[in-house]
Amino acid sequence: MKAKVLTGTNRKRGLEKAAMESRSVIQSAPGPAKSKVVKELESLDSKIRVCTACPLYKSRTLAVPGEGKFNSKVMIIGEAPGRNEDLTGRPFVGSSGKFLDHVLEGSEFDRSDFFITNICKCRPPSNRTPKTGEIETCTSLYLYRQIELINPRIIVLLGGVAVKKMLGKKTVEEARCGIVEHEGRKFLVTYHPAVRFYREELAEKIKEDFALLKSEMKKL
Repeated sequence: MKAKVLTGTNRKRGLEKAAMESRSVIQSAPGPAKSKVVKELESLDSKIRVCTACPLYKSRTLAVPGEGKFNSKVMIIGEAPGRNEDLTGRPFVGSSGKFLDHVLEGSEFDRSDFFITNICKCRPPSNRTPKTGEIETCTSLYLYRQIELINPRIIVLLGGVAVKKMLGKKTVEEARCGIVEHEGRKFLVTYHPAVRFYREELAEKIKEDFALLKSEMKKL
């Protein structure tokens, strides 16, 4: 069944529903630090959903701020929302999200243990690669602050766009070497789950990288 594009009143209701779902996930983790951090994450969430700072807002359906526990030990950063994410306002809910769930099967972890977001919070037209100005705007306004607030022990970078921006490397191959430290933080680099559709051999490498991640998470 073809997904319905939200317009007018339906779009507003969809945005409000997606925002409520995102906040409920952020609030799900209890703790004394909840109030200050969660409030700022919610503030960022609200700003992202109505952001007009770069041209991507003109073609999006819903912005996708990200979701997860405010104190997640691991943060996953992809490239940008895809079609399903654009329609729901939630990250990794399409085929890439299903693959993420698949690589976590059989472990004591699931997606609720992570804070999941993207370099860019709005879907580029036709899923094209985000442009430099779009990347710079979104990371400077939102992503870097999300990282500061959540303060993860490990950041997982999915795909070349995330690797280039966060580590300054040209390719995933160049940066994929286990847990690496950069500017005071630990990173694990792997391919974006979407690549398995046109390079099946990379699916096994993604599984290997997540096996390493699961091992490292047990030490945290």
